[in-house]
Order: sequence, then C-alpha cells, then structure tokens
Amino acid sequence: MTASTGGNGAGGANSGGTTTTTGGANPGGTTASSGGASATGGNRSGGAGGNSGGSATTGGSVTGGNATGGNATGGNATGGSATGGSATGGAGAGGSTAGISKDTEILLTKDGLTIVSYGGYLNGESFQQDGIVSYGGYQYAAFWNTSRHVVLGRRSLPTGAWSTLELADYTLSADDAHNTISIGICPGDGTLHLSFDHHGNNLHYRRSVAGFVTNPAAATWATSSFSAVTSALVGTTTVALVTYPRFVTEPGGNKMLFEARIGASGSGDEYLWEYDGTTHAWTALGMFVNGTIDSINAYPHGLSYTQGGTRLHMSWCWRETPDASTNHDLYYVTSDDHGRTWKNNAGATVATTGSTYVTKSSSGIKVWTINQNRGLINQEHMAVDTTGRVHVLLSHMPDAQADDATFDSARTKSQFFHYWRNTSGTWTRVAMGLPVVASFRGKLAIASSNNLYAILPDLRIATATAASNFATWTVLDSSDAGRFFSDPLIDTARLLTENKLTVFYPLKSSPNIAILDYSIK
Repeated sequence: MTASTGGNGAGGANSGGTTTTTGGANPGGTTASSGGASATGGNRSGGAGGNSGGSATTGGSVTGGNATGGNATGGNATGGSATGGSATGGAGAGGSTAGISKDTEILLTKDGLTIVSYGGYLNGESFQQDGIVSYGGYQYAAFWNTSRHVVLGRRSLPTGAWSTLELADYTLSADDAHNTISIGICPGDGTLHLSFDHHGNNLHYRRSVAGFVTNPAAATWATSSFSAVTSALVGTTTVALVTYPRFVTEPGGNKMLFEARIGASGSGDEYLWEYDGTTHAWTALGMFVNGTIDSINAYPHGLSYTQGGTRLHMSWCWRETPDASTNHDLYYVTSDDHGRTWKNNAGATVATTGSTYVTKSSSGIKVWTINQNRGLINQEHMAVDTTGRVHVLLSHMPDAQADDATFDSARTKSQFFHYWRNTSGTWTRVAMGLPVVASFRGKLAIASSNNLYAILPDLRIATATAASNFATWTVLDSSDAGRFFSDPLIDTARLLTENKLTVFYPLKSSPNIAILDYSIK
C-alpha cells in the first residue's frame, strides 16, 4: 500500500474549519465544526488471549504493504488493500507532497500482558516516553509479559529479528494501566535506562552498563548488564509518589532529563532530574510545576526538544479533581537551558526550577481555552518540527456539542483536533474531522519535510502538509482498522534520522504485540 496527498492537502478529509489566535490570547475556539462521523466509543474489552510463554519471538517479516499474514499477526491477518491504492491531492503549491507506504510488520512478542485497566492494556499507553526508541542502528522496545516481568527487546534496523531479555527479578505490583515502562538512552556513556510500575509508588528504576547502546556488538546482551532495581536517583533518597516517568535525551547526547509527577491526580507536581554521561550520576533539579498549591495537577502532552534544536517545550492541561471531566485548557512553556528556567508563550520567564514554579496563576501560559466537561483527554501528544513549530494532538467534543459532565459519554461525541504554534507565537486550531475511539489516544510523527502524520487509535494514519500550513487532514491508511487495541506508540528517535515511522501496537484480544514500519515523506 502506498498513499499520498498533494501539498495543498486536498483529497477527501474534512478539516472542519480553522481557528487562529495570536500570542497568549484565549479565544476559546469558536468556529471549528465537528466534521466526520460520531465517535465509536463503546467496545473497550481486550480479552485475555493466549500465552505462548517462553523466549524471544522473532515473527515473520511481512513485506509488500497491505498483507499482514504470516507469523506477524498470529492469526489476525486482515489481508487485502483497504485504502484503494493511491489517494492523491491537489497541486503541491511548491511544497513537498505527503505520502506513506507500509514496509514491514513483525511480532515483537506473543507473550504480552493483556490485563485491561482504565480501558487499555499496560503495554501501549500514550504517556510512555518512550516505549520504543532507536539508537545507533538498533531499536529497543519494552513490555510487560504474562509473567508480569519487564521485558526489553532489541533488533538491528531496518529488518532484524527481535531478541528479548526478561528481567525476572521484579514483578508487576498492580493491574493498573498507569504502571507502564519507559525507556531512556544517554549516548554520552551508552547507557539504557528503565523506569516502570508506578501509580503513586516509590520509584522503580534501573540502568544498563556503559556502552550498552553505543557498542552493542561488544556489550553483553544479558540481564547481568543491568543494575538492581532502586528507588533512588541521588544518593539513597527515595523518590516517592511517582507516576508517569519519562526520559528526554538532551541535544548533544551527553545528558538526559528524567521527569515525573510527584503526587496524585487532582493534586500533584512535576519534578526534573538530570543524568550526566560523564559522571554517570543524577542531579535533582527540583520541582518546576506546582499543582498542589491549587489542589490541581498538570498532565503533560509531551516534553520534547525542537527537532535538531536546543529549545525544550512542554504543553499540558490542568485537572481540577481526579475526575477526568475536569481536564481543561491548553497550556505551554519553553526552556532554553534544559529545564532550569521556563518561559511563557510570549517569552517571559515564569518559573525557575527548584525555587519558583509554574502554577495555575502563571501569566501567559494558557494558549487555548477548552472548558471542563468537554471530554478533553489528558496526555495525548506533542511534537516540535525543525522550524520550531509546536504541534499538539488533542481530542475533545466539537464546539457545537453541549457540555457533558460524564466523561465516558462526552468521549462518544469527541473528535481529534490539531493545535499548532508558529514561530511567532500564534496558535491555530484545525478540526481534523476524525472521531475518537473511546478513551484511546494518538501520536504525531514529523517527516524531514515537516509534513505531519497523526497515528490514531484503530491504526488510522492521517496527514497534513507543511506546504498547506496544516489546513486539511487526509486519511492515508486505514487498512489495518479493527486489529489493534490500546494506544499506538511510535519511535520518535528514529524519525530524527530517517523518514521511517515505527509503530508499536498490541493486537486486540491477543498477547501479540506488532511492530509496523512505514516509509513517510
């Protein structure tokens, strides 16, 4: 399957309208129409599936686009082309056309944990940063197996077989979809870092020996290459009440940030630590978002650097209580010193990590009004392209829908929206015209052309071109609809070096986890 669209973005998707606001104003988004069909909602059961048990599963690499049979799906092959060949748009207006072709599909495992919690699996939640990541010609992925152990997978790119390490000295503590696994890589000393099993728990963290990712041919691919699990980063001080850990490799590669919520839903703070590849040690930078002072918490949509740049960006929504219906608004800050100081949308300093904090009352941080009771889901996704344009994927009810204080009900009427900030600080909202699937969340991928791709639940892949100023979204591929469950994950690190999109996605009602590779442009 190969599909493409012209630079002007024509070709069948209904954008549903565009709203623009400048600077830090809050128009509330008044003109975007609903577009598209109603949300599917409903079916969120995943089933237990079988357990193949045992060791590494390599699967059969499936080439040629639409065929998914062979060993790659364990009997869930869809076969055939669902996209009808090539979808082409209008004239490119001098810009690069967007397009996608499916290269391969292979199984990471036949032994993924299939417990359903909060509507999804523990393998495949949007807030994993990252669940799959590449470095130095190898790709790494992590998952919980049916024995409730952390498993790390590795393959050589582009089409190597997966081999796995089962870290059997630690067992998952709860059947809770918050308790995912995040991978971090510090190229400075070649270490791979893992953080796992958190929902208000003490930290669970371990790291590899030096050179593990920078010299994989010489490194021992064995559990002995990893430290024991610890609850401390600095000295012997336990890091408590941890949820949503994430790693962010700093530009240059010698240092890496670790960020997590400390606290609870509706009352939590965001903290930062920094790892130095030269000293092989962590430093506590401290709190930078204070939610407990107002009895709220921030839910980041992402913490990411400009592609090829040095500016760090964060966007988020606030939640007033543990009830997801109290999620509201879009907020944004940046840092030019790796998280030490933070600036608002207009460039004014609003916080210094460890001493003064981003709070609900910080000036100039709200960039779009999205009220409570709109079905806004937390922690969707953010990505920043090479020009510094910030892209945020959100889903909530269109403006024409009346408020709905029952979150699950509101989600049945919700759709996807693309919010983006140009380099002058102006934010624009584009209604993508695509319905959500229950409370599952999507991802954004950016090609070297800066064309934007949305990898949406049920594995719908849509695009908007940079040449069109992302005005219209077009679905390029929905040929695998109905096969997958939970949130798709993507390898953002691989996209920094090549136009290859890797998607990590558990199969529905199955312990199988598929890795799908696409070429994008």
